[in-house]
Amino acid sequence: MIKPIFNRYERKYIITTKQKDDLIKYISDYLISDPYSQDGNPYTIYNIYYDTHDFSIIRNSIQKPTYKDKLRLRTYTYPLQDDSMVFLEIKKKFEGRINKRRVNLTYEQAKTYMETGTKPVFETYIDNQIMNEIDYFIKIHQAKPGAFISYDRIAYMSESDALRITFDHHILFRNRNVDFSSNEGNTILSSKDLYLMEVKSEDNFPFWLARKLSEYELYSQSFSKYGKAYQQYLLGGTTDDYILYHY
Repeated sequence: MIKPIFNRYERKYIITTKQKDDLIKYISDYLISDPYSQDGNPYTIYNIYYDTHDFSIIRNSIQKPTYKDKLRLRTYTYPLQDDSMVFLEIKKKFEGRINKRRVNLTYEQAKTYMETGTKPVFETYIDNQIMNEIDYFIKIHQAKPGAFISYDRIAYMSESDALRITFDHHILFRNRNVDFSSNEGNTILSSKDLYLMEVKSEDNFPFWLARKLSEYELYSQSFSKYGKAYQQYLLGGTTDDYILYHY
C-alpha cells in the first residue's frame, strides 16, 4: 500500500561519491533498502512540475517564503504505457515541515484529467479530497507543465518508514517538450562526482545519524532541484551558489 500522505522534515546535503559510499556502508547497519531500491541499486524517478506561464510558482519558492507549495506528476516507469502507474503529488512546506499528499492513478487517467479537466473518481474519501486540492491548485494558478526533471536514486528507510535517506545522482532538467516522451535533459549538479543526499524524518535525527553527519562536517543546505534548474537555465545562474545553513 502506497501512503497517500507524508508529513516530515527534510534536510538536504551535497556530498561527494566517496562520502556517499561511506555513508551507505554506515547506514546499512541501521536501515533497509527502499522497495524500489533493492540491494542498494538505483532506480529512476521522472517528474513533471506544474507552473504558471511566467514560472511564478518556482519564483515564489526560491524566495523562501514561510509557506509554499508545488505540484508534480511523478512516475517510476519509462517508457510509459496508458496503464502505467503515476502519482499526482501536491507538496506543501510550512516553517520547515513538509506535507506531501498524492493520488495514484494510471497514465491514461492523468492525461485525461490534464487535457479535459475531468477529475478521476476514487474509492476513498481521502483520495477524493486530495484530488480536490490538486484540482484547486491547478485552477487557481492555471498551472501547466513547466519542467521535466529526472534523477537516479538510491534509497534507504527505517522499518517503520519514519526515517528515509536518499542519494540522488544524474539530475536532469528540461523546460521544452515537457512530457514523458523523452528522458533527456541538461544536468543540474555541477560535477558528476556530486550527489544530493536527503534525510527525511518525522522527528529529530537519531543519535547515530547526527553523530556521523557531525563527524563528516556535513550541514544541511537549501536546495530545490526545480529551483536550482530554474536559476541555472532560465535565469543564467550557476549550480555553485549553494546556500548553507545549520540545522
